[in-house]
Amino acid sequence: MQRTGTDPEHDLERSGDELEERLGQLDDNIDTARKEAQARSEDQDPSEDVAGDSEDTDDDSGDEDPGAFDDPEQDEDEDEDY
Repeated sequence: MQRTGTDPEHDLERSGDELEERLGQLDDNIDTARKEAQARSEDQDPSEDVAGDSEDTDDDSGDEDPGAFDDPEQDEDEDEDY
């Protein structure tokens, strides 16, 4: 009986080798990305882009507690006074 096509064992071995090579490249890419992220975090000024920066807020809370509950019904009552 004559075989046609490819040898399944050889195909599996080749596929395994290709996967190992791809995993190695992926590991290299992950290491590079981690190093770049670390370098960026070290270069960044900690006072910039701080969460909750008061300069970037769009609310008009004034002296009110910004964490307080905003009652929409109270806002409606205030609007009716005008």
